[in-house]
Amino acid sequence: MDTFKSKATFASLALVCATASVAWLPVAYGQTRYIASWTSLDTHTPAPEWFQDAKFGIYYHWGAFGTPMFGSEWYPRNMMNKAGNSSEYQHHMATYGDPYGSWGYDKFLTGANDKSGKFTQFAPKLVSDGGAWDPDAWAQMFLDAGARFAGPVAEHHDGFSMWDSKVNEWNSVAMGPKLNLAKLHADAIRKKRPQGVHVTTHRMELWGLLGLRDADDD
Repeated sequence: MDTFKSKATFASLALVCATASVAWLPVAYGQTRYIASWTSLDTHTPAPEWFQDAKFGIYYHWGAFGTPMFGSEWYPRNMMNKAGNSSEYQHHMATYGDPYGSWGYDKFLTGANDKSGKFTQFAPKLVSDGGAWDPDAWAQMFLDAGARFAGPVAEHHDGFSMWDSKVNEWNSVAMGPKLNLAKLHADAIRKKRPQGVHVTTHRMELWGLLGLRDADDD
């Protein structure tokens, strides 16, 4: 099932506009260890001039957590909040089933029917392959908005890698769309803004795919 029609896709994006960010840059960095002093921090390689002048960028959350189109990118965590009877838990129980039983978060990746019998899976398909997802159109939208840099979360707290991970079997090439989503995003943006690709992973609060795997990464 193609759950990522244009309207639903853009409605589920969480766009964050930033005046400063840590962008991916093809430059060499000098010192990598610092102490708690301005003198030490001042030894960091200065940001390039184009980035210092970049007052607007678009950083977005997009992944399997948007499949239910309910709540936020924290749906995977909040759907497990049975004790607090969260709205995500209630929605999940009513729409899909027991997140602690037969309808865990992994079903959004491997695919399964919801309670109405509708097949549900995070599996965006490229326009070039007859689907509705067009990373080039997204990149053009960012450019038209005036963004000097843009990019997605390559791995959110759900632990699902949006690239061809060598250590995490829960990745977008092995299952779901079976596409290297992070690379497709980055390539499309780089064609519009060669220096303005911003891709991050959220590792600070990640302990594996909701307990289904160890917290490793590449």
